[in-house]
Amino acid sequence: MRDHSRLISFLLVVAAFAISIVAFPHLPATVPTHWGISGKPDHFGSRIQGAFLLPVVMLATWFIVSFVPRYDRSLFIKYDERESDESTVRPAYNVVVVVVLASTLAIHAFAITSSLGLVAQQKLPLLLALIISVGMILIGNYLPQVTRRNAFIGVRFPWAYASEEVWRRTQRAGGYGMVAAGILGMIGAIAFPQSPVKPLFAALLAQLIVVAIYSYYLAHSARVP
Repeated sequence: MRDHSRLISFLLVVAAFAISIVAFPHLPATVPTHWGISGKPDHFGSRIQGAFLLPVVMLATWFIVSFVPRYDRSLFIKYDERESDESTVRPAYNVVVVVVLASTLAIHAFAITSSLGLVAQQKLPLLLALIISVGMILIGNYLPQVTRRNAFIGVRFPWAYASEEVWRRTQRAGGYGMVAAGILGMIGAIAFPQSPVKPLFAALLAQLIVVAIYSYYLAHSARVP
């Protein structure tokens, strides 16, 4: 089956710009442009910033990630010489890019509708936490498929590159950790609607620490090839 992920990614970027163009004449002069860990806006900008900041970020992301895999060997990670890993990691890489852009589009759409008064401002932190949590669950399901070391996707602690086996186990643990953090993030967002983003970030930080320690142990274990 032909992979249409690059086209899908581009269409997500186009959708973000389309939403902004349609909504721009109706936006207030000042709109939120950043949300803190509390889930509440902590920075405001002009109507142009509110409408086009995220779409421009999405466009830049799409452009960069379309070319990064071609330069795997020239990036900062060095490991045993072999043929390019692009074919072994590209399918999962494409899915992760689509998930990230789709999540960003959803956040942008809710931010715009909130600025227009179509979604209550107090609901936005909860929606933000749920969107990020779902994105983490989806990405976590694909991380274990990244079975070869590379410089552009995966849980890339320096010691995770010690060997192919250390890398593979690290990605599997990272995938489980992201799924668990996403589930806990969703539960926390619903259980604590006053600060729905905090449980998600706490779960994300906890799983990063656990996976980092586990990966470091593997890299320095004589029993792991």
